[in-house]
Amino acid sequence: MNNSKSNCETSEMLISNLSGKVACVIFLFFVVAVTVFGNFMLIFKVVRRAGLHRKINVFVISLAVADCGVALLVMLPSIFQDFISHSLLHGKLIRKIVFAFDCMFTTSSILHFTCMNVDRYIAVSTPLKYFQKMNAKVVSMLIIFSWILSSAISVTIVLLNSENVGCEYSLIVEGVASVMGAVLAFYLPLLLNIVASVKIVLKVRNRNKFLCNELEGKCSTLRRQQHKIETRVTRTIMILQGTFAVCTTPFFLLLFLVNLFGIKASYTAWFMVAWLGYSNSTINPYLYYFLNKRFKNTDKNNHREHIQFGNKI
Repeated sequence: MNNSKSNCETSEMLISNLSGKVACVIFLFFVVAVTVFGNFMLIFKVVRRAGLHRKINVFVISLAVADCGVALLVMLPSIFQDFISHSLLHGKLIRKIVFAFDCMFTTSSILHFTCMNVDRYIAVSTPLKYFQKMNAKVVSMLIIFSWILSSAISVTIVLLNSENVGCEYSLIVEGVASVMGAVLAFYLPLLLNIVASVKIVLKVRNRNKFLCNELEGKCSTLRRQQHKIETRVTRTIMILQGTFAVCTTPFFLLLFLVNLFGIKASYTAWFMVAWLGYSNSTINPYLYYFLNKRFKNTDKNNHREHIQFGNKI
């Protein structure tokens, strides 16, 4: 797609078939509903069962709020703008607002995920000093910083790309501001996530070897226990990091290819990679629930207590 104004005057239909459009709208509304339900469920379970004494849970709640914002203020308006024709929905001001929410909430979700990886790395590398380093003040500052930085990136991109935001191609971002925003909002966090994840896995493995060397007589039993922990930690990190990379990388990679190499991309391509990125907000709460043993154990215990209480009655 070129940068000329002619692109703003033409409209590319995502789906021309009416039945296909209806099916797509129903599916996308279903995705929004699943996203909202999953994140509200995660917030409810963290607050009621896991508690806020663990710093990681504070990040999880803030991340869930950002993902809810993606669903309600980004996904939902995108459906109306792309599939429902109305002059109000295609106004320049409305597009700017939706575009700003898009940048802010998706960036905030990425930054919160990065903060959680850093938190896990500190907990694994320096467990004795974890509560000193990750105190309430530090956690609050990280969360505030994530929201402020994401808001600043959003406002900057919208102001410097005001002409493109008013176009029919509302999901497309072009220009130096967009490239710099992508570096700050994605590529640097992605690099930090990869480094933190690798270090976490290495720290767990090195600790296992150290414990086995110190306790040779109990090495076989201890090794089996530590191997389970190592496997669980590695699997969790790989799943979370892999899902994050698969969902978010295509959009930012396409953004770089368009801006730096002049590669043309259709609106349909932008729409698909953008919604793939949004889907990370859909998957996040369910991954955190099913990979968190504490949530599942609590649910099992509550279910057993409920059955026992019913039997007594």
